[in-house]
Amino acid sequence: MTTAPTDPAGPVIPMPDKTPAALRIAVAQLDPAAVTTFDQQWDEAMRQARDEYTLTPPRAFVEHWWSWAGVARFPERLAHFRECQRIVNESSDPAARRAAASELAALLAQAEEAAA
Repeated sequence: MTTAPTDPAGPVIPMPDKTPAALRIAVAQLDPAAVTTFDQQWDEAMRQARDEYTLTPPRAFVEHWWSWAGVARFPERLAHFRECQRIVNESSDPAARRAAASELAALLAQAEEAAA
């Protein structure tokens, strides 16, 4: 894998606040098709929170989608992220899967660092 690409044009949208409402708006702007998954995962996180009397699932949900937004607001990074996901999910080469997984972690870390 190569080093994560940078986007000289900058982000498509500003980094959203770390709230479910702000993240949902960002997801709708960045990838309207992902809103269904966002809503399903939010419903599941809230169900789990009610059933287990814990705030961990909603917090994990917000962290996940905040990181996703950090990557997705740069189109080149999102394309690279999706390619790495494809390799992790489809490749029969363990070394390629490990490299792609490492690259996914680097892209997420880069997005989180830029947003901080």
